[in-house]
Amino acid sequence: MWAPTIHGVHFQRPDPARWLWYAVGGTLADRYRSWVLWDLTASTWVLRHFARVMVLFAPLWLLLLVPGPLSLRFSMVAAGYVTGLYFSLSFMEDACERRLIKHGYPVGLNRRIREEAETGDRAEIVALYASYHQDRSD
Repeated sequence: MWAPTIHGVHFQRPDPARWLWYAVGGTLADRYRSWVLWDLTASTWVLRHFARVMVLFAPLWLLLLVPGPLSLRFSMVAAGYVTGLYFSLSFMEDACERRLIKHGYPVGLNRRIREEAETGDRAEIVALYASYHQDRSD
């Protein structure tokens, strides 16, 4: 388990099964709240969102089992990926916002952290907000 401490806030990373649940839209236990905040506000939040989306698209490969020409089946998979990525990347800020709200954080926190922090300062600001919201249930 990955569990660093930044400015006194303990971040516990979920195991692969819990991360998969989180990637498909599930809510993690309270002990992962700080990690969720870090995950959605880190400088790599766009890449992390992209990774979660790719997990959701994995079942599209089942379209290769549909009878018909191979080129048509690959075209269906490609069309699914293009359409899904377009909408997913179009609404990624909203999706991250909903994830934070589901984990008990206030509306607008992810945008506030990204706007307040330079890339090097994000870890400190995330730790500050995580410690503030750790015991609150708003």
